[in-house]
Amino acid sequence: MMEYTDRHFRHLVRLLSPKTLLYTEMVAANAIAHERGNALSSSFNGDENERLVDDAHNSISLVDTDFDPSYILRFLGQGFNPEGPSVLQLGGSDPDQLFLASRTVYEFHQMQQQQRQSGTIQPQQIINGQPPIFCDYSAINLNCGCPSPKVAGKGCFGAALMQDANLVRQVTTAMHKGVDGTMPITVKCRIGTDEGYTFTRNDYLSRGEEEEYQKLKRFVEVVASDGVVTDFQIHARIAILNKNYSPADNRKVPPLRYQHVRRLAEEFPELNISLNGGVETLSGVKRELDECGSLDGVMVGRGFVSNPWSFAMAEEVLYPDVSHSSRPKNRMEVLEAYGQHVDYEEERWDPTKIRRFMTKAVSHLFAGEPSGKRYRIALDELAGLPKRFAKERKQNPNVVHPEQPPLSELIMNAATTHLSEEVLYRTPKESYDKLLWEEEQAERKQTVVDTVLFGANVGNSKKSLVQEWQTSRKEDEMKEREDRRLDGSEG
Repeated sequence: MMEYTDRHFRHLVRLLSPKTLLYTEMVAANAIAHERGNALSSSFNGDENERLVDDAHNSISLVDTDFDPSYILRFLGQGFNPEGPSVLQLGGSDPDQLFLASRTVYEFHQMQQQQRQSGTIQPQQIINGQPPIFCDYSAINLNCGCPSPKVAGKGCFGAALMQDANLVRQVTTAMHKGVDGTMPITVKCRIGTDEGYTFTRNDYLSRGEEEEYQKLKRFVEVVASDGVVTDFQIHARIAILNKNYSPADNRKVPPLRYQHVRRLAEEFPELNISLNGGVETLSGVKRELDECGSLDGVMVGRGFVSNPWSFAMAEEVLYPDVSHSSRPKNRMEVLEAYGQHVDYEEERWDPTKIRRFMTKAVSHLFAGEPSGKRYRIALDELAGLPKRFAKERKQNPNVVHPEQPPLSELIMNAATTHLSEEVLYRTPKESYDKLLWEEEQAERKQTVVDTVLFGANVGNSKKSLVQEWQTSRKEDEMKEREDRRLDGSEG
């Protein structure tokens, strides 16, 4: 998820669930290719970047060059602690650029291995003139599902790629060559697009589902035909590209058709098929996997971001017969462990640019709890301190600010000030049992309401946690826009 599943949020998720497969934000392949070209140009002081574009499949190795990796690490970097199973998602439609982006990932992994062979890597250590590199992904994913007009419209990639399966096959083959076949190449897509007709909900519901499924099946067959891609994550809605629909509209208006994804998983047992779309809870994940044993996984986005603690029992619920590694026993221990991450990050990067992302990652750790909103407000205030202090120093160079404790301590203080001990020390199992009870009560209440009103479509009066998160997300975006506006006016 753009601006959410960054390395800070992925670090939080890894503290909660060692086995959950993580996905990065979508990174534009052309941005990586551009920074790669800059790195090579600065190293060789010649026209090597042009030669790379002309002859991408014989590119110069970054491993053999002397350059500053920090610019590329903005797109590829992980946290200091091992991230475990994680997938880097790329966006683009140009095979050469996606080759170069994938090659860059492959070479950064090589550089990380070289640094490790030189000994134990410390966070602030400089190795052969370079900062430590953390880039160890399990797979690279091509985004063929994003319906945003910026991506699928002007960018001509994302969900628009579903309309050209042969191009997707060319692109994934280029990515496979970029990593020398050393890591899986996967595809995230939808069940289709509105290609060939004008979407209205009623017309869509009256269209034949079999035709839609066969188009999806052909897409998968073509993309998988050369054996490179064997893993698909499929959002069970079409992408509406021929209308001015926002990404939010594309998550709400087209109805979910899980049956297509389930059928695909059953008809292609040699492929790994995961379901995406509309599943917001851990119990919902388990239900989908139980109902269709052919599915290899369920992808959750907004449900996880809006209430990460609700997935802290993922190992026990989804892998009951597997022994589980030790991890934080409550949210106090989660914040203590997360604190090590944020203190390292603030030592390495500029707090004025990075702090808001780090506090955002844990802002919904106490979603749905008493005073959880006060905790979020306190984090928001902490996030703005570095910029506020910098602005005041710019206006008055003689101003002296009190020395601030480490960010880890500030976050802990926010939690202990606004949240009860019962909330802070509640175990994952206790929290999950509470959630199951609340889900059961909500289902019973909705059943009674629907019965009394003869099936009327009555929404819950209380906002869901996802709705609350979406509201806070809009507030965050407004604050970030205001910060950028102020930065621009001061420049």
